[in-house]
Amino acid sequence: NGAAAGEGEGEGVLLCSTALNTARFVGRYLRLVREVEPVAVEATRGLVGLVQLYVLTVFNVFWTGPPPGSAGFEEHDPGMPASLRQALLALHTSTHAGAAEQHEPLTDSAAELQADLARAAASVSLERLRAPLESQEMFALPQTIVAMESLQLLAELLRSHLLPAAEASAPAAAPRVRALVEQVGPITVQIYRGVARGMLDLEPIVAAIRSRSWAPREIGTQHSPYVDQLVQHVQQLAGSLSQLGVPVAAYRTLVGEAIAAICEHLVDGYAGVKKASDEGRAQMSLDVKTLQAALRKLLPEMAPSMAHVEDYLRALYLPPQELLAWARAHPQYSVRHRTALVALNGVSSGLKKREQQDLLDSLAKQDG
Repeated sequence: NGAAAGEGEGEGVLLCSTALNTARFVGRYLRLVREVEPVAVEATRGLVGLVQLYVLTVFNVFWTGPPPGSAGFEEHDPGMPASLRQALLALHTSTHAGAAEQHEPLTDSAAELQADLARAAASVSLERLRAPLESQEMFALPQTIVAMESLQLLAELLRSHLLPAAEASAPAAAPRVRALVEQVGPITVQIYRGVARGMLDLEPIVAAIRSRSWAPREIGTQHSPYVDQLVQHVQQLAGSLSQLGVPVAAYRTLVGEAIAAICEHLVDGYAGVKKASDEGRAQMSLDVKTLQAALRKLLPEMAPSMAHVEDYLRALYLPPQELLAWARAHPQYSVRHRTALVALNGVSSGLKKREQQDLLDSLAKQDG
């Protein structure tokens, strides 16, 4: 078991039996490669393929969206880094496709190994592997943490043992090992991102933001009730993670992804507001500053940032003619979020409907 979150000392090793068996298998295979040199190239290539399949399977089991290679994977979760998405698609091709679909010509023996790997990959039942997790509490958080920590430990073993062996015995396979090891960190973050977001029910808060009036005549001095709800969400999550004894690095990743999700949902809520006065904009800013202060008090070791929301709120004060430049500089916001700025800022500045439409058309061309 790992130490409780926040305890920097005495953290134990989290390693599941499957990862341990995989590590042992890699060790035995590498000894075979050293002792039987004539088959070193093919044996190393086969071993690399099996390790790739293991990593991809772990991702698919704990990933909340469609697996790589299936319909919807490339559209699911726009927040996934493009480099990780492409790496996962390449991993799927390397493990599930036949010799003809590989990016390099294969010898007859290598093609046979690839066919064996593709058959093994096709026999993996994700439904059967996922079934035991569906009944677990907290989105199977304890199981997820053990799986991800095991994957990271295995990656270090691959870096220190399999990669040098591949470079020496099968140089053509070495880039695949290197790429695999480099992507384990982003894979872990992506899985934690999905779990953290699944544990937060933020839609009621988004609905509350959209439905309330943001056109008061006087500047408020108190923050809105949804701020307290958000702080409570994070407090409960942090407490649950501490009780589970989550490793510090995993704790910070999970809480950080939860706060990122809150920021994105706040922007989503503000983008759904139909009318906002200057006093209403000031209330939004007060809410965000109060939330940030409360989170920094709750999580002093993390100093949470609300920059994603703050940048969006600053754009609410821009004159319409500056929105195109702002949108070019902030591609992280969706088309809907940017067009909402046109509507809100256009109404406040007295922009005519035709002028608003021209601005929207320019935004659309910019995205195209």
